Amino acid sequence: MNILIVEDITLIAERIADLTTTYVTGAKITISHTLEDAKLHIQEKAFDLLFLDLNLNGKDGFELLQTAAASSFQTIIISANKDQAAIAFDYGVFDFISKPILETRFKVAIDRLLNNTASYREQLKQLAVKTKGTIQLIPIENIVYIKACGNYSEIYTKDLQCFLHDKNLEKLLQLLPDQFSRVHRSYVVDTNQILKIVKHGGGKYSLQLQYDLDLPLSREQYKKMNSAS
Repeated sequence: MNILIVEDITLIAERIADLTTTYVTGAKITISHTLEDAKLHIQEKAFDLLFLDLNLNGKDGFELLQTAAASSFQTIIISANKDQAAIAFDYGVFDFISKPILETRFKVAIDRLLNNTASYREQLKQLAVKTKGTIQLIPIENIVYIKACGNYSEIYTKDLQCFLHDKNLEKLLQLLPDQFSRVHRSYVVDTNQILKIVKHGGGKYSLQLQYDLDLPLSREQYKKMNSAS
């Protein structure tokens, strides 16, 4: 796992690195002490996890999420600014650890990350996507369905806009709340938007959604939905 630690105090950065080495097998760690250096690393290398301080020599760590939030990594904030936790979760970060860092709390965060605890996925309120060089935050409640597009995904919202996300369906499902389900190899849908299942015959099925939308439904998922109902 490639991990970037963004922390301006060397001793704290080294403590995070030591704890990470202890609890993440095979961790490959990079440390940045400035916002500018972190941005360069993110542009040059793919990371799986970001540990981010919010006060970097007087600069706002949230700026890094605004410029890079659509990249394919999870973020754990480590900060003394506890009042910023609510804002952090609005950016879709995975967890918020308060300073001073307690090893037991750090381990809990890593365990949740590695086990992908569902309760933490429920905290995700927005997805970040890059649009014309800028970051746009899409409220989870506005997403109707997501369509596979090669290694990327197309996110369709209630106002019928389409946004390209740089994570594939598998990775997005690891982030999204439980109401999102894969109904076809190419589609993930917010199950709250389903109006009814349509059986066409010949082993073909579809879902009728709100906003006058229809999506294909795989035979396997049709059987699962029928058995659950």
